[in-house]
Amino acid sequence: MHSRSFWVLDDADGRLVARLAAGLGRTAARVLAYLLLRAERESDPTTTVHLRIGTGCNRPAISDATARLEALDLLERSSVRDDDAAPGRPQTAWQPTAGVEPTVRRVYDRHGQALLEQAAACHTNGAANGEDGDGDGNGAESPDGSEQLDADGTDAGDHPLVTLAVNWRPNALHAPIYAALEAGWYETFGVDLRVDHCDGSRRALERVRSGAADVGIAGAATVVRARAADEPVVPIAVCYQRAMTVLYTLREVFGEPFRSVAQLEGRRIGMPPSSETRLLGRLFLSQTALGDGVRIVDTNGEERDALRRGDADVVTGSFSDPRALERRGERVDVLPLADHFPIYGPTLIVREEAFAERRPALRGMLAGTTAGWVAAQQDAGPAAERIAARRDEDRPDARSEDDESTARIEAEFAEAAAEFGGSDAVAEHGWGWQREAMWDRLRTALAQADLLAEP
Repeated sequence: MHSRSFWVLDDADGRLVARLAAGLGRTAARVLAYLLLRAERESDPTTTVHLRIGTGCNRPAISDATARLEALDLLERSSVRDDDAAPGRPQTAWQPTAGVEPTVRRVYDRHGQALLEQAAACHTNGAANGEDGDGDGNGAESPDGSEQLDADGTDAGDHPLVTLAVNWRPNALHAPIYAALEAGWYETFGVDLRVDHCDGSRRALERVRSGAADVGIAGAATVVRARAADEPVVPIAVCYQRAMTVLYTLREVFGEPFRSVAQLEGRRIGMPPSSETRLLGRLFLSQTALGDGVRIVDTNGEERDALRRGDADVVTGSFSDPRALERRGERVDVLPLADHFPIYGPTLIVREEAFAERRPALRGMLAGTTAGWVAAQQDAGPAAERIAARRDEDRPDARSEDDESTARIEAEFAEAAAEFGGSDAVAEHGWGWQREAMWDRLRTALAQADLLAEP
């Protein structure tokens, strides 16, 4: 009996696994990372035994992952005869079709394509309108039948302009976009991306609907409501898998920690008019037994100002809004809505016409944003600096004490990515993945609460 040694993935290899997982999901990323790194270290072929020991994945998971990676042209198989194998039964071995960096670019390119295919499956079957649809998004051909990008992720033609309407002023949640811009990822995938910032999801959606922007970022509830009104918009990726809306208050208002929905009885809840946070706040309240036991009051300007003035007992906002009060020494209590009713957060949307006619550009935009998601998670510093510069450029005479430093932008994005960026769908397929059941659930909830149609 003789012993054999096997090289295995360890923590030092996690960076490459994370880069690949954004476009493949966790298991396929581990398998591909192992193949890429082992090819640099070992000369003998990589078999199933190597993969099982080296990745820690079981045989069915490896079988599924290698089949998927082979279909995506990211690895190729061969047959080898091992000394320990039974006579006449050669083993299957795998090797990557390219080196590390070309493979990473191919992964992002294929993922942009897969996101479009999944959006097409959802949209064609009306899933974002509440009907059933299915699609795995794993095909190897581009959705519109056009040729795939070159192996290095670039195309020989001119870079088409894609305008992106973002749903708020520059902030940490936009770090993946600015990270991709800073690193040149959009150019890598053949896209010239221009970013415009809007005041709210509805404004961003209007720019997309009117054709003033090619792509927009809007809250999922706003998107579902628009589609229910037959507005021709299609969600193509989910920026964050969980909504970030919270209810928050000052400790002095309640005189005790705010931890329960029941504590809202008889309270005034401040919400900004015509906003995603208001829509989600009302949806949340509809799921409780409070009924008329709370009063919604309109807030103009920052919700936290209404809270400080005493115009409201509790206000809605994004997860980061209470931080401004805490930095001023206030004791703040927060109730995240997604903990009680998980729904999608901000989503990327396009017009139906653009979805049908601009697939290559949209594919490049999604591939670049996937790369930006990874870049921001691994080092958000360059994106934070660019966000701060854009914020100051857009508001040169309106600096505020609440403006965030680059360090705070980095920390806020890290928290958002950790708390709201992941899901089972992301673990299985990668960043931005959408599922029909989530859209159906949200639409049903809005309809039951009489919130599907705008008042």
